[in-house]
Amino acid sequence: MRSEGLDLNLEKIGFGVTVFLGVKLATKGRVSLEDFERAVSAIPEVQTVEHVLGLYDFRLRVVARDLADFERVLRRRIMTLPGVGEVEANVLLSEVRRPGPI
Repeated sequence: MRSEGLDLNLEKIGFGVTVFLGVKLATKGRVSLEDFERAVSAIPEVQTVEHVLGLYDFRLRVVARDLADFERVLRRRIMTLPGVGEVEANVLLSEVRRPGPI
């Protein structure tokens, strides 16, 4: 069953920049994972938090008004979270959505 949701145009509501962040935690362990998930989920600009296997521990989708706003979110909110080590940012240039039920 397909769930219905809003299809917002983020740019039209003032969020012109989307950035995917790879976050590697400095310290590993169940407590630090849960602490990071809880803290990062409370940041309004963070749309998705994905715990992943690979080079990074988490993949985040972050929206911002512009690059200066993203830098503020990154420096003041994300980089100050418990356990944050390395961060890699990839700015979304364009997005193609596949037609279909999924």
